[in-house]
Amino acid sequence: MIAATEFAPDFTIISAGFDAARGDPLGCCDVTPAGYSRMTDMLYTLTGGKLLVILEGGYNLRSISSSATSVIKVLLGEGPGSELGNIAPSRAGLQTVLEVMKIQMNFWPSLGSSYAKLQSQWGAYCNTRKQIKKRQRTEPPIWWKWGRKRLLYHILVRRLHVKSKGKPSLHSS
Repeated sequence: MIAATEFAPDFTIISAGFDAARGDPLGCCDVTPAGYSRMTDMLYTLTGGKLLVILEGGYNLRSISSSATSVIKVLLGEGPGSELGNIAPSRAGLQTVLEVMKIQMNFWPSLGSSYAKLQSQWGAYCNTRKQIKKRQRTEPPIWWKWGRKRLLYHILVRRLHVKSKGKPSLHSS
């Protein structure tokens, strides 16, 4: 937020693709609706409410609807809701943030203190993170693996097979 505050945008355009949402079969980033709410609130505060949010997509309708709802609530003036609590980033996520900050410090020297703070916490974080059990990724829906036509074929074949019990079926030998 330090660099964004220094930049002081007149307004912000958000391309709201929710494929990073928890439950999305492709993104697998596990961002909760509370996380989207918190990010929207941060940008809302930064721009004084001058936001343009454009729904882009995602691949899980429940994830999209719950995440988009939390974003819209912030835009309507509600607070970001629940606290994020003790949610810790993944090791790869924290490493990526440190790498990006290191590059961005060339343009925004004020990031130096935040970078140093994160880097000093890195060692302690890595040691405690080993004890936290990793969340299992959910399997993508079967229609995603098979494709819609193949799934429809299997559903129809099963129905035909069930309806024709006692009668010769298409698959009898």
